[in-house]
Amino acid sequence: MTPDTPTTDPALVVSAPERRRAVAGLADDTVETVADLRVRGRADEIAAELRETHLPALEEAGYIEWDREAGTIEPGPNFEEAAAHVDDLPMPEPEPSDD
Repeated sequence: MTPDTPTTDPALVVSAPERRRAVAGLADDTVETVADLRVRGRADEIAAELRETHLPALEEAGYIEWDREAGTIEPGPNFEEAAAHVDDLPMPEPEPSDD
């Protein structure tokens, strides 16, 4: 599966680290905006990947609702389906800060 291949399998949809981070952050109320998902030191790169690939895939699957203008995300109608699979996957290690 490539990051932009549509799938309905929640385990596959949330298998990318950026998607796991989004679903896990929504589940534990630490994420409300796209900016909350950026990794320090790679903010521009991560923001582009999120906008172009990961958030659209999560939104298409119904796992999130994304307001592009406000930059906010919230659980979608199928969120619990994805959240159930996040606990089964390893969370990505935080990357070292550049500053």
